[in-house]
Amino acid sequence: MRKPVISLVISLIFLLSGVTACGSSNDSTESKKTAGQTVSSTITETGSPSVDTCASAGTRKIPKTRLLADLALTYGAFHRYLYKPYKADAFHKGAEGRGKAITKAVLASAVIVKLLSNAKKNAAADPTLCKYLPTIDGIKASLASLTSKIKNGTVAPGDADGTNGLFEELRKGAGFAAPSSSALPGLG
Repeated sequence: MRKPVISLVISLIFLLSGVTACGSSNDSTESKKTAGQTVSSTITETGSPSVDTCASAGTRKIPKTRLLADLALTYGAFHRYLYKPYKADAFHKGAEGRGKAITKAVLASAVIVKLLSNAKKNAAADPTLCKYLPTIDGIKASLASLTSKIKNGTVAPGDADGTNGLFEELRKGAGFAAPSSSALPGLG
């Protein structure tokens, strides 16, 4: 029982180090910005990105692909380690395997927050992707609240459903699709 937990922690550490290694250096991006390409992390009170939030031209390489990759990984990790265990009541006191489920959920939340930060940078780097910034911020806030409730054991019905609804809204808007139930060609 102890070996799987240790291997999970080690693999998540490798995953986090790989995710951070793929990000761009702040020093090089800061020096390359011009006045018209300023990227800040402010959002207007209406919930829509402000003019200063988004770059006027692309400032990162392949931001759409990187955004979709980050969002797909966050969506998958959320469903596997937070949403499905939540639906199976694995976080409630007295549930079998509760400690293991909470550990996985907390570690996955850390990875998800990092990937959402990467996604936010990619969305801010392209004017056509700026519309996703408020939803990404909403997911991060909702995920922080959900993780805190999971740690404290105070998860109420509907807590994970709200975060899942934000993920679904972003999934539909960004264009990445869940796997279909139809068989792959050639596999029968």
